[in-house]
Amino acid sequence: MAFISSHFRLDTLSQYSFVYFTAVDIISQYPMFAEALVKQLRPTEIGVIPQHPLDRCLDTFFLNTAEHFIAVLNTQVAEDLVANAASPYLGSNVESNIFEAFEAAHSVMLAIMVVPHNVALAASRIEEYAERLFEVFPRSLSTRQFHFAFAQLIRIASPPSLIWVQRPLLPSSLLETIRYRVESASTEPLAHKSNTDEIHAQPMSEKAALVLALIQSLPCLELEALEAWLPVAARLCCVVQDPDLRQVCKNRLWEVISNGAMDVNRAAFCANWWNTRSGRELALYGEEKPVPGSLIDDSMDELSRL
Repeated sequence: MAFISSHFRLDTLSQYSFVYFTAVDIISQYPMFAEALVKQLRPTEIGVIPQHPLDRCLDTFFLNTAEHFIAVLNTQVAEDLVANAASPYLGSNVESNIFEAFEAAHSVMLAIMVVPHNVALAASRIEEYAERLFEVFPRSLSTRQFHFAFAQLIRIASPPSLIWVQRPLLPSSLLETIRYRVESASTEPLAHKSNTDEIHAQPMSEKAALVLALIQSLPCLELEALEAWLPVAARLCCVVQDPDLRQVCKNRLWEVISNGAMDVNRAAFCANWWNTRSGRELALYGEEKPVPGSLIDDSMDELSRL
C-alpha cells in the first residue's frame, strides 16, 4: 500500500490517507507503542543503502513514517534507528531511483534536530548535516528546499535554543560558509528543478540562491549577530551579477527587514541600521555611496523611502 500510494500520490487515495494519518495520530498518543512500531519497521541493515529496489522502498516508508513519531521518541531511539538509517541517504551521489528516500532522509533529520528534547543529538549532528546540505545543493536540492533547510539550521542554533548557549558562534559559522561559497558560486541559471525560486517565480543562479538563503536567515539571529550580518547581506546583494536577480535579492532584503519577519527589537534595530548606519547605501550601492545630488534608480525608489 505504501508503494501504491507513493506512486500515485498520497492524496489520490483518500481512504488510505485517512486511515494512515488516523493511525499515526492514535499511536502518537502512546510513545511506547510508537517506539515499538519504529523498531518493527526499521531497516534490516542500518547505515547502508540496500541494493534491492524493494528494500529501498521500505526504507523510504520507514523514514516517512518515523518522522511522524519523532516528537514522542526518546533521543536514543531517534539516533540509533532513525538518524543512522537516514544518514546514508543524505550524501551527494543521489541517483534518481533513491531520490524519494533522499528527500525523506533530509526531512526526518531536520525533524529530529528541531525537537527540544533532542538538543544534545542536534548539537552533535548539526555541523555534519550542514556539510551534507552544502554538498547536495544545487545538484540535488531545489532552491526552496535548500532555503528551508538552511533557515531551520540557523533557527535550531539560535536563541532560545540550548545549542546557542553552548555554542553561540555556530549560527555565524554557518553563515560564514554561505559567504565563502558565494565567492565561487556559479552565475549560470540552475539547469534542473532548482532553476525556479518559488518565491519569485524566475530562474535562479547558485550565487543568488545562496545570497537569498543568508537573507532569509536574518530574522533568526540574535541582535549582536544581526548587527554583524546585515551589512554582509547588503553587500552580497550587490555581488550578484545578473541585474534581475540582484534586484530580487535587494527586494527580499527589504521585505525581511520591513514586512514583519523580525520581532519588535530586531525590527527597531533594522530601521536604525537602514536610516542612520549606512544600511540604505549598502543595500542600494554596495560599498559605493551615492554621489550627492544623484538620482536614485527608479526601481529602488520605493525601497529607499523608509
